[in-house]
Amino acid sequence: MENNKKMKDFMSSAVIFILALYVLFEGYNIYTKSGKLLYLSPALIPLMLGTILLVLSIVLFAESLKEGGMQARTAEIKDWSRKVKADPNTMRMLVGVVLMGLYTFVLLGMLPFWLATFLFMLLLMYFLEAGSIVKIVVISVLVTGLVIFLFQVCFRVPLP
Repeated sequence: MENNKKMKDFMSSAVIFILALYVLFEGYNIYTKSGKLLYLSPALIPLMLGTILLVLSIVLFAESLKEGGMQARTAEIKDWSRKVKADPNTMRMLVGVVLMGLYTFVLLGMLPFWLATFLFMLLLMYFLEAGSIVKIVVISVLVTGLVIFLFQVCFRVPLP
């Protein structure tokens, strides 16, 4: 049980480390764009939080390496990944998360909102085998239109 906790700490520390680097990078971008002194810049809090996340992820990483070191954690992760690959429900969930990340960080930045949302709905429903292709296309069009109508027209919320 303790080694399972160490593996989860190891993986969490890696994710938090990457998140901390992202927050620091974006905080630095805010700082350079603001053109103000650091203590007057809106980047102060993100930079402070990113630094705290970075330090704590390193502490968690070091703590996770006790009792077995890097070799033990690597072996545990390989064993865990084999189990994940064998479970179809877990794989579906992971692909769904990847599709959501693709929608949020790639499609919305490159395409108009309506097209990105339509493609996301189409891909997700197709992957989840929600029905025939005609049904999937019709539902994707209706959901995209309903979201635009409700938020942009009724609630007057500007969509990206």
